[in-house]
Amino acid sequence: MRTFRHVIALLLLATPLAAQNRFLDRTLNFSVATPDAQWQWGQVPRANLGGCEGIVVTTSPQGEQFTISVSPTGRFRLDENTLFELRSTIRRDAEEQGYHVTDFHHIRSTSPIFPSYSYSYTRVAKDGKKSYVEGYLAAVNRVYTIQYASDTRNSLDDFKRFVSSFQIADKFEAQRGIGGPAISPFGGLPGAMKTALGQPLAPNALEPIRH
Repeated sequence: MRTFRHVIALLLLATPLAAQNRFLDRTLNFSVATPDAQWQWGQVPRANLGGCEGIVVTTSPQGEQFTISVSPTGRFRLDENTLFELRSTIRRDAEEQGYHVTDFHHIRSTSPIFPSYSYSYTRVAKDGKKSYVEGYLAAVNRVYTIQYASDTRNSLDDFKRFVSSFQIADKFEAQRGIGGPAISPFGGLPGAMKTALGQPLAPNALEPIRH
């Protein structure tokens, strides 16, 4: 009995500590688990958002980055046609930046948000150097694009856990502002979700976030 009470006490102590490891952004209405205590949070300054409502980035000590891009509120269509538009957007971005895209794959997901899709592709630079992009796209009254771009994919398992931990902070707020016809986050909001598509952000491009 004493052992049982001891275990319960340890669980009660551990719960607040676990809760402290979640990053919460009430303005963008999401929370997500910080991959590790050493990972640092930052955000793209508002002047550089390029149509997004916000872009939040967490960075490991080795420079690995997970990026969450958030659209303005609206009513969004998220289906196979949306993924075709995403692929087209990525390819146009590639042409503008001087690289090309191969091995684009996507699959429909039912969690952590419904509807949502997971996708991946390879970026190939002019010199042949490859980098790999893993992404997750979800829509409520905002579109959330979570991405991991890396030359090595050393943090791929961390990224999968990161995506699985993603939650809408206020589900009632997520139902607001969704009147009118559904639009594509790519066709209906020109430029809104292009920023940070597969491109790691330089540390000096971010403002630190304390939480």
